[in-house]
Amino acid sequence: MGVALASLLCAVPAAAQDAPVAARTVTLREALELARATAPSMIAAQSAVDIAEANQLQTRGSLLPSLTANGSYSNSSNERFDQSTGRLVSQNYSAALQAGYDIFTGGRRLAQLRGAGADVAAAEANRRAEWFATTLVTTQAFYGAAAAEDIVRSAQQRLERARQQLVFAQTRLDVGTATQSDVLRAELEVGNAELALIDAQTSLRSAMLQLGRLIGVAEPVAAEPLALPTEAPPLPAPEELVRRAMLASPSVRAAEAELDSRSADRLESLLAYAPTLRLTGGYDWFSFDFPPNEQSWNLRLTATMPLFNNFGREAAVQRANANRRVAEARARDAQIAVRAAVDAAASEVLAAERRVEIADRAVELAREDLRVQEERYQIGAATILDLQTSQVALTDAEIAAVRTRQELGTALARLEAVLGETITEAR
Repeated sequence: MGVALASLLCAVPAAAQDAPVAARTVTLREALELARATAPSMIAAQSAVDIAEANQLQTRGSLLPSLTANGSYSNSSNERFDQSTGRLVSQNYSAALQAGYDIFTGGRRLAQLRGAGADVAAAEANRRAEWFATTLVTTQAFYGAAAAEDIVRSAQQRLERARQQLVFAQTRLDVGTATQSDVLRAELEVGNAELALIDAQTSLRSAMLQLGRLIGVAEPVAAEPLALPTEAPPLPAPEELVRRAMLASPSVRAAEAELDSRSADRLESLLAYAPTLRLTGGYDWFSFDFPPNEQSWNLRLTATMPLFNNFGREAAVQRANANRRVAEARARDAQIAVRAAVDAAASEVLAAERRVEIADRAVELAREDLRVQEERYQIGAATILDLQTSQVALTDAEIAAVRTRQELGTALARLEAVLGETITEAR
């Protein structure tokens, strides 16, 4: 009777054990590569770099002379008298080649070139910051999927233990060494284990869909088995971490580049008071016959000195000074924030690693406690409630161990984002 009942109970929830089916399985490295290639934020950051480089190219081009070629042809139904040739003509051909160069601009072009370079540096820093932000988000999703899968396995093990317990309780009831209450409690634990498994599978599917979205796949994607980290790589001293962050942190580099760009804008606004010298010249070809055989040349030196432009220059200087003060404050705040963030991230990694050790020890203790309670229950020295309490404690300890590993992986990714460099091989 006990065996038949157990077989029936095991068959009913079998469908609940089916884990969500993923179309593919990826490693952390593969997930990061796909996310960096498809994330809209990464594409936008790279586009910003391309635009900044295009602006820099245009600014560099201002250091070169301009060259323009043009030609024209005209014809009409009525002839007209041309004074230069004394003929009646109806058509005309002309061509021209003109060159111009700003000999002196008061240094404005150099200031613009400096600002364009700073804009490129800022865009590069922002792109790198987005690179690590995408890495962090994808790592969190990857470890979330890996943890959810481990939790499903833990829930399945809980269900298997609950079924074994039900079989054993029914067998003891048949031989008269247990009560009906033991069987009812065992059945209740089977139901609770089934509910926990359903919840775990639902969370797993959500985690796999989120991972798939981040890597540009419109279907569930599973993390590779045993993907959660168990320990952190050795970390340098806090002073060394701060020094490296000040050199490579994307937020610091972006803030410093922004300050440099605003300083260049301020210099350019001041140089607007300087005169401009421009040299232009060219050749003209014209005739009423083709090809044109008449030609002339021209050369012109133009000096421009702005005297008053309705306080436009003064307003530009004031705006540039204000923007520079804001950029200076942001750069100073970025340095202070990175120092605090590095210390907090490093402490979080160390704490997470210690929690992994404690959680692993808790799993060992919970397993040993369950083994002892099973033996005591077999000889009648423990109640079914004692056994169930140990079983639930083991499941909780296993889930806590999974969560601590997930937190460790996320803490490492967060430290990398603050530092602006990778410290693990999987990246």
